[in-house]
Amino acid sequence: ANPAQSSISEQMISSQIGQIRNLLKEIDIASVNFSQKENREVLMKYSAIQSCIAAIEGHESEAYSKANVELFGLQVDALDGGPTAKTLGGRRIGQKLSVQEYYLRAAALVLWRHYRRQSDENRLNQLIADARTIIGVGTKKKLAKMVDNHDRNHDVDLTKTKSPLSVHIPGIEDLVKHHGYRRLKDFT
Repeated sequence: ANPAQSSISEQMISSQIGQIRNLLKEIDIASVNFSQKENREVLMKYSAIQSCIAAIEGHESEAYSKANVELFGLQVDALDGGPTAKTLGGRRIGQKLSVQEYYLRAAALVLWRHYRRQSDENRLNQLIADARTIIGVGTKKKLAKMVDNHDRNHDVDLTKTKSPLSVHIPGIEDLVKHHGYRRLKDFT
């Protein structure tokens, strides 16, 4: 069971989705030539956004929403070269992780910083134990190295950052500060 869910109102979500839908209307998807490689990327991005919106709205059922979340992850992997890239015709790039794996690593990073600031060794040790089983980073030294690698590549301007964790951090920080998320398993 996850801690208290976000207090974001349905009205706020509907408003944001409406703005996204208006932006999508500006894309003339019917006139795009999909035989050109660069245009296939536009289609994939467009489709990923549609899957994300469908998952958030979740009008159909929980199974439908989960399927759209999974489809969104596959589309992001196809665009970024993640582990399932080939499923949708993308190309795997090196050792890139999935979106979910980067999200969990970002959660470990935020919790690491949170407990370091509080000098809470018990919570840090619990985080290390959780990280060992959940993300495969199971020593204090390896977790510190992951944080250091992120810090060297991070830029607050998300369009310039080289760290795949950066985009997840603001939302995770909010969950830790305001919604009671205290363990890495809270994010799974």
